[in-house]
Amino acid sequence: MNRLSKIDSTFGTVLRKKRLTKKLTQEALSIESSLSRAYISELEMGHKDPSLFTIFKLATALKIKPSTIIDEVERQI
Repeated sequence: MNRLSKIDSTFGTVLRKKRLTKKLTQEALSIESSLSRAYISELEMGHKDPSLFTIFKLATALKIKPSTIIDEVERQI
């Protein structure tokens, strides 16, 4: 696994954990973030890499700072 796919995979794991901590379904996060449920699923599986804009939308929907997500990903890679 190359470093970029490791980052995508780790981001997906962190996103899923944060979503479940907030007791949100992918559908609920989709509505809150204005991103499709399918896209959120692909992010969580590590199949897509999010843009900075996407990270901000997800963080806002999760009511956390974008840096919180990035910091956690950085600690795990």
